[in-house]
Amino acid sequence: MKKLLIIAILFLLSIAMYSQVGINTTSPNYTLEVNGSTKIDNGFYLEKPGVSTQIRGSKLLISLQDNNIVQYDIDQSKYGPINYAEFIFRDLSKDGLQDYDTKISIDDYIVTVQGYYYLEAGTGDTDVMTNSNNGNDNIEGYQIYAYKNTTTNTWFLRAFVNDSEFRTRISSTFSATPVDMYLNLIIYRKGFISKEINSISVNMNGNETGTAPLPPGF
Repeated sequence: MKKLLIIAILFLLSIAMYSQVGINTTSPNYTLEVNGSTKIDNGFYLEKPGVSTQIRGSKLLISLQDNNIVQYDIDQSKYGPINYAEFIFRDLSKDGLQDYDTKISIDDYIVTVQGYYYLEAGTGDTDVMTNSNNGNDNIEGYQIYAYKNTTTNTWFLRAFVNDSEFRTRISSTFSATPVDMYLNLIIYRKGFISKEINSISVNMNGNETGTAPLPPGF
């Protein structure tokens, strides 16, 4: 009789251990199903959401389009919240980069030029300068940036000097030369970690100082 009682207790415990619990529902489909809103006043913990118990090296949880929650692993993802890419343009024209289509969508990404440098094409020589096409040594000003092309709906790149060309020293003179241009891009994924706000236009009325309006939401 005592053995039967122990077996019965173990049987009931096993049912309790593997049963499904419903809150505000009599037919739960999961181990715990809550039908309604949930309020958590203190900490909420998920068992082993990542591979680390520390902030560094831990993983994010993301919601898929089918509303399933999965662990986000940047090593397996096609992109990260913030992406770095180096674009190398070899044997670039002496006039620089005028228009280059990156094929990166303006609807999904924000692209910025974080830095750049250039070398003499083929040799890697740093003895490269820009010289005005107006017959003097004035540097006309660099134009190195990413911009939206609304015709192709993609980001374009430009990297040149106004009314100038790249030159290198040959003996005692400088002659036009192609260059190898290195552009360091930061590519932000929209809707994940970045949000684009509308352009802010300020009429300075010829003044050198002023105050811009605060962007909405800041």
